[in-house]
Amino acid sequence: MCAYAPRVKTRTPLVLIVHVHDLGRTSNTVRLLALAIRNAKLLCHGAFPAPADPAPHVPAGATPVVLFPGCGAKPLTSELIADLPSPPVLVVPDGNWKQASRMVKRLPLLAGAVKVSLPDRAFEGPALRRNRAGHQMSTYEAVVQTLAVLEGEEVAAPLLDFYRRATDRMLFSRGKIRLGDVYGGLDGPRPVGSRE
Repeated sequence: MCAYAPRVKTRTPLVLIVHVHDLGRTSNTVRLLALAIRNAKLLCHGAFPAPADPAPHVPAGATPVVLFPGCGAKPLTSELIADLPSPPVLVVPDGNWKQASRMVKRLPLLAGAVKVSLPDRAFEGPALRRNRAGHQMSTYEAVVQTLAVLEGEEVAAPLLDFYRRATDRMLFSRGKIRLGDVYGGLDGPRPVGSRE
């Protein structure tokens, strides 16, 4: 899948904090984000001896914005971003709900940051994990939806194209979809936004 990764460079710095127990799962989409976004920083949380500290990865003068739909989160809008005291850095805790909520409470940078939420899942493609509620989204989808608000659809389009290619290939390898249903086929054309 590396050949299809668009390697998008975003204006918004991106810090991904993934729980150590979730990082190795094949359904974890943070690894795809690290492939697709050139300036994404991936930190592992929960490994001995110390928790991840995202603070050194936040550029001086930036406002940390945490993508976490918990209590007190504000809906992400362009108006909310415009009202921030300085340009945002997007910080994303990743893991199951319990792991992510603990990170938000225990890591000082996350606890004191602006927390934002998104509307329901906008992406129509299949998901790697079972989603009982039907409206929840993967971390990858949430980050792309956030970047669409922050930087526009021209940034989101190649990222969603890559995500669809990657998830369909994983689902095909698990026997969950047929070859004819794999987005772009197994030897499909170059992805949207690629540079040859």
